[in-house]
Amino acid sequence: MSERLRNIFRLRSPADSERAKFLSRAFGIFSEQIVSIWSGDERSPYENLGRPTIKTAEGDRGYTLDFALRERASGRVYVSEMKCEIEFQNFKFFVLERASQLEHHKKPAFEAFLGAARPTVHQTTFLKGKSIDTDGAILIWGAVAPEGRDEAIKTKGFHDVLSVEQICADLASWKCVRYAELIGRRQKWCNELFAGLLEAAPVDAPSSD
Repeated sequence: MSERLRNIFRLRSPADSERAKFLSRAFGIFSEQIVSIWSGDERSPYENLGRPTIKTAEGDRGYTLDFALRERASGRVYVSEMKCEIEFQNFKFFVLERASQLEHHKKPAFEAFLGAARPTVHQTTFLKGKSIDTDGAILIWGAVAPEGRDEAIKTKGFHDVLSVEQICADLASWKCVRYAELIGRRQKWCNELFAGLLEAAPVDAPSSD
């Protein structure tokens, strides 16, 4: 099991807290794209079909989730929601260690996602404007401990629990070109930002007065 993400954000001293906050916010800007690249690679067990919308019997409002993942081996489709809160509340929700950590998420969209883990006639899922049949739900978390994965699957009924941490490890081991390009581009942008901030301001022209 990879601990790539945990090693990046691990606090080595109290002074690292500010570093962790900065890195977690920067990572959050593009972490969802990493999952999209992974699911677009033929070596991934799942293929992303797009963003599904769930409607319940309680009203006309729909709740749009992050991914609709089709399992390549079976063709079954699962709605998926990604939660990758790293530094929030001193890393309290970074590593999934127990199913009770999911209770932190109380918004209606997440409740609809939890309901989709055990599909009923009271929910309808739409993808690109068309109603589709789904076979359950897949949770994507920042990092996942084996016991947390097992408990979440058992108590919530998920088909699978994935981690962004392992997804990054997969892409690196596959030497995925799109992943390398994504990271390299953002590294370049950050370098340009910091180099620009350190550049000396131009000297004002002397006044003619």
